[in-house]
Amino acid sequence: TGGIPAQVSTDGTDATPVATEVYIAEVEVTRPVTVTGVSNFNGSVASGNLKVGLANSSGVVVATSASTAMAGTDAYQRVAFTAAVALAPGIYFVLLFIDNGTARVNCHTFGDFAAAKQTGQVYATGFTTITPPTTFTTALGPIASLY
Repeated sequence: TGGIPAQVSTDGTDATPVATEVYIAEVEVTRPVTVTGVSNFNGSVASGNLKVGLANSSGVVVATSASTAMAGTDAYQRVAFTAAVALAPGIYFVLLFIDNGTARVNCHTFGDFAAAKQTGQVYATGFTTITPPTTFTTALGPIASLY
């Protein structure tokens, strides 16, 4: 996300998620590619479950995962989509949903890309169309990569 991967386990800031919020970070796809999931950079506490998703530049969700147990602290965790998705070059948004407030997720503290959250969401329902952010808000954009 944001073209800035984690280099060491201490990168990013330990953000405290809220179960009714989806965390959003822009990712640029520069060539046609098929992706199978998101590798999320978990924070210092891995508890409960997470879901990942991907939205296009219009905010339409194009891929989602099943609910997955968080595993690994200050480490990347691969979470597969329910089906692989073919992407054209363009701007997309990685989506992260965590079902509790005990877990921590590493988020970007600075950047020149869109990062935000969408409130009023329901974890059990899953992702809905998002309003694509246009500005960067610190400690909201999850550090993540497509794979």
